[in-house]
Amino acid sequence: MAEVRMPKMGDGMEEGTINSWLKQEGDQVTSGEAIAEVETDKANVEIPAYESGVLTKIITQVGQTVPVGEVIAHIGAVGASVGNGAHAPANSATEAHPAGNGAAHNAPTAGEEGQTPPVSSAPAANAPQPPSINAGTQASGNGEATDAHTELSASPGEMERVKASPLARRMAREMGLDLARVRGTGPGGRIVERDVTAHQGQTPLPAFAPPAVQAAPAVAPAPTVSPAPVAAPRPNAPAPTLATQDIKPSKMREAIARRTALSKQTLPHFYVTMLIEMDRALGLLKELNADATEGKVTVNDVVVKACAVALARVPEVNASWTSEGVIRRYAEAHIGVAVGIDEGLIIPVVRDCQSKTLRQISVEAKALIGKARAGQLKPEEYSGGTFSVSNLGMMGVDEFIAIINPPEAAILAIGGVTRDPVVLPGSDEIVIRSRMKVSLSADHRLLDGVIAARFLQEVKKALEAPFGLLS
Repeated sequence: MAEVRMPKMGDGMEEGTINSWLKQEGDQVTSGEAIAEVETDKANVEIPAYESGVLTKIITQVGQTVPVGEVIAHIGAVGASVGNGAHAPANSATEAHPAGNGAAHNAPTAGEEGQTPPVSSAPAANAPQPPSINAGTQASGNGEATDAHTELSASPGEMERVKASPLARRMAREMGLDLARVRGTGPGGRIVERDVTAHQGQTPLPAFAPPAVQAAPAVAPAPTVSPAPVAAPRPNAPAPTLATQDIKPSKMREAIARRTALSKQTLPHFYVTMLIEMDRALGLLKELNADATEGKVTVNDVVVKACAVALARVPEVNASWTSEGVIRRYAEAHIGVAVGIDEGLIIPVVRDCQSKTLRQISVEAKALIGKARAGQLKPEEYSGGTFSVSNLGMMGVDEFIAIINPPEAAILAIGGVTRDPVVLPGSDEIVIRSRMKVSLSADHRLLDGVIAARFLQEVKKALEAPFGLLS
């Protein structure tokens, strides 16, 4: 029998969540064949079988998170008996691990060996019945409480066959929602967060009425004393009830929270902003894309290439501060491109930008962005960056500042291109120019304002004389 363990996929990975089992207990598997999909803090990755045989036992259930190195399944020789795992019957006394809880057990039924059935006593004839505590539960025909929001008709693997993002799956599980009922609007019909939220909005949340306040029993006045008139007490107004929803963050959102908090708390950020005229760069893009047979080159591609040129001319920016307190400079420009996806933000890395043409950078960046949005990035495709860019210009944002992606020394935030009136130097003539604001967030341990300004000057020169980027 071979043990399948949670693999370590990336330097920062400490745990993984089972998204789906691609093979079920009793299925034959061959070495190298994918048997499960795992959600890490960066992407979804398939786990291969490391030897051939039969998947005899699934230990870690869908939705359960386990640390790296923990056993998640067993593979035995062909003909080996299949143990009770992911598909144990509901009335089995076998230990089960439902999604999101690794320590729950099936409740024992009356009559099981070693178990004492509960003693039921009939209530008094006139005894008041306690109110229902959970508005989301109802009594079933056999007297057991069932969750009214749970889709009981769905089989254990049914939700996993639907194309959905990890966050959408997690939200659906917490809401008790059958994903087969949701129409996906993501790439290829994939169900994403907004689809689950929209479906949820079709069913109003149950209203929770405040508990009734019992009036104090009246006390009869003494017969010999005339009580003084007392103002009737005002009943306390019940506190307003707020409709809320607690959502467990995805692995990616948890990683973003950790890294951004670490970055802002430990890296002394400072910021430098510069205006760049983009008329000539836009003219170059128009010429390049006029007869393009491949994907079109974008403003972001031109900025990445300009940053590669600037990093070669100001190498102080292409560096990091090590844990030993040493400044480490890099010969290659591995530039990360921030990509917003349903689960959060990921930064795939275009490598060796200093030696690639503008067209090569454009093609590679588009391929990485597509894989990021599909959750198919490999660990080596989103790690090892030396500098990053983040662009919100396409969202109508004029200017913003970004948080540095450790251990890099800086990140460039790119705003949108706007048409502005500009006074020509040395005259009172006003002309219309296309301009773009860029802001550099820099680590003050490595960089000072002068170096940051020099870097932006080089980016500005490259973008305002863009034909030099073609070489």
